[in-house]
Amino acid sequence: MELINSILGFIIAIGILVTFHEYGHFIVARLCNVKVLKFSVGFGKAMFKYQSDKNSTEYSLCAIPLGGYVQMLESKNPEGEKNDIKEEDYNYCFDKKNVYQRFAIVAAGPIFNLILAIVFFTMTYMNGIGGIKPTIQLADDDDNYKIIAVNDEKVERWQDVRIEILNNVMNNNQISLSLMNPLNSIRDYKLNYNPAVLNIEGDIIQNIGLNIVYPNREAIIGTVSNDSNNSNMMIGDKILYVDNTLVSTWDDLVAIIHSNPNKTVNITALRSDNTINYSVKILNKNSKGYLGVSHKVDMSDYVNVSYDFSNSFTKAISSTTDYTLLTFKMIGRLVMGEANVKNLSGPLSIAQFSGKSLEMGLSYFLYLLAILSVSLGVLNLLPIPMLDGGHLVYYSYEMITGRELPMNIQLVAQFAGVAILGLIMVVAFYNDFVRIFT
Repeated sequence: MELINSILGFIIAIGILVTFHEYGHFIVARLCNVKVLKFSVGFGKAMFKYQSDKNSTEYSLCAIPLGGYVQMLESKNPEGEKNDIKEEDYNYCFDKKNVYQRFAIVAAGPIFNLILAIVFFTMTYMNGIGGIKPTIQLADDDDNYKIIAVNDEKVERWQDVRIEILNNVMNNNQISLSLMNPLNSIRDYKLNYNPAVLNIEGDIIQNIGLNIVYPNREAIIGTVSNDSNNSNMMIGDKILYVDNTLVSTWDDLVAIIHSNPNKTVNITALRSDNTINYSVKILNKNSKGYLGVSHKVDMSDYVNVSYDFSNSFTKAISSTTDYTLLTFKMIGRLVMGEANVKNLSGPLSIAQFSGKSLEMGLSYFLYLLAILSVSLGVLNLLPIPMLDGGHLVYYSYEMITGRELPMNIQLVAQFAGVAILGLIMVVAFYNDFVRIFT
């Protein structure tokens, strides 16, 4: 079921994002009176085709859902040789339009992705999205403190804290946390950190040194999936022992399960104030033990955040701006070697995240779509040949000098662009493989 959700989530996510991106190119090209020959979502063999009688554009859905393209009428091929086009059709050719129109057509794809992110963020905040309340414990105090602001920016979920901390670390800012204790008393806490924290693999919240107070971590069963094959286990069971090994927390249970694939174990659990014993078969999933159960959530540790349309739209613009700048800065840090390349994710991780967000509900899936849409928009704005950003560099050169970049330079740049993108994909796939299958 998890695999099906991952595949389904990935196809839906990439399909929506790519379609809207290419529609940006398409609609602006049409507004500039450029003839669009083909609008394709996906690559490879076409699974579905439709030829428009009105504008003769061919719309297709292809087998490989890893991108898409809009093919426009051009007077020359990529090598600079003339295409067999009638002279009266030159007015409809992309390469015969002025440089400002070409710039607008190419920039429209990434811009539409950022617009789509605003739409998805708005829908998320209107529908409401939940999260764990950000609670920590300080070394000099036994009280638990809720983080209510980071450098005076209000936060309600750990995800809010994560973004604010990342933004401030990127800018090398000092970080001050506003904390509230159980008596609603407020105190400021200066968070000292090493600027090289981005070079550490994993979540910055843990890497930066916050002593996180997790929600109720008792090993209480919250759900039992259909593929668990363990009819003895019931929702609400509090696991006490596994084969006479004491289970104090949910993390203890997870560690035991992961280390015992394909093994039948004896469980001692508390059910309705009665101590019971039963056996369960631990399955094997990616060389790790799998029981098909999840932790019971204590709702007092969670918060659901929602806003009206006006505030949702305003917050959506702010979130899109924050994620866009954060992505650009993170890419810059990666290029400079100041961030850990192991945190780079590829299609397999996207599929996994998509599947999980689908299971969690509409708001989480919309939130993921918004983040992915920002990432796709930013990626395409990078000044790498073969991407939209590379072409925008060509057009900027033309705007400044009044002449096109020589074709031989463009061809060399395209070759370099393919090499760079290939390297990025190899690293991303490798990280995915290590993260998921080891």
